Amino acid sequence: MKNIFKYSLILFSLVFFASCEDEDTQRIPTDDLGTGPNVRIVLDQDFLFINLDDLSSAKSVFEIFSENPNDIAQVDISVSYTSQDGTVTTGSVVLETVTGAEIAAAGGNLTGLEITATEIVNGLAELTSLNDIGGGDLFTFTNTTTMVDGRVYPEATIGGNSNVTPNIVNSAGTTSFTSNWQLYVGCASPVEDIVGEYTSEIVDTNYGGFLGDRNEDVTITFKGPEPFRYEISDISSLAYVPFGGTAYPADIYDICGAPVMFPTNTFGGTTQVGPGSWDQENGVLTLPLFEAFNGLGWTVVLTKK
Repeated sequence: MKNIFKYSLILFSLVFFASCEDEDTQRIPTDDLGTGPNVRIVLDQDFLFINLDDLSSAKSVFEIFSENPNDIAQVDISVSYTSQDGTVTTGSVVLETVTGAEIAAAGGNLTGLEITATEIVNGLAELTSLNDIGGGDLFTFTNTTTMVDGRVYPEATIGGNSNVTPNIVNSAGTTSFTSNWQLYVGCASPVEDIVGEYTSEIVDTNYGGFLGDRNEDVTITFKGPEPFRYEISDISSLAYVPFGGTAYPADIYDICGAPVMFPTNTFGGTTQVGPGSWDQENGVLTLPLFEAFNGLGWTVVLTKK
């Protein structure tokens, strides 16, 4: 992304079957079945996003743990990219391969693995430089494990389902297989400084009837899954209420201290039309907005209580 402004029936059956299983009866002979994969991937907590402020040093750092590395031929980690606005989506390219022997030699816990943003750009044909990466973009890292007997995980079964259940790396302590993890592009966001109760006021507009309109009860809440995505309960200062409107929410990114609001709807499609400002320390957020259907523009200032 070059512009910062673009932007259980089966499960029940399995649980039921497991709950009804007679532990003293071995219904399915398993002596001839190969050992399944045990590959857990744990992320370094200091690298939970791709740092937009320092892309040249940005990276994902992780370790691979396995209780049966001698049954593993290799683990391939591939990466794909999706721009924040969805206009660019790449295929996956393998950027890291480790063998079961390497994991075994490390005592079943291979640490210090990393994939850098530069390696990703060099590996994906759709990206030409680090400048192609922007706030809110998403990198998906996928684990494909091949066993020494040739079995591959994940792989589609005859019924079209995956032969493993995807799990998020933050559950790695109780996960036997980590299928993938995702990192967004951005900066550390001071959640506690941002979330809370606000008042809002329209301080500038091309329609005089909006000027000075206020909402005394606006909330900003953390939304995720991106570590810098929030929801504002109202970006209109209730200006449309006299015309039958209501409060209108919107999602917003904190991109390294700069506000980037997602397009939303008030009485028409409403977008952010300038950089705005965000004094997070003092709790003041300023957003210049434009509603296309009526051609109305306004600047709203939200102040934390």
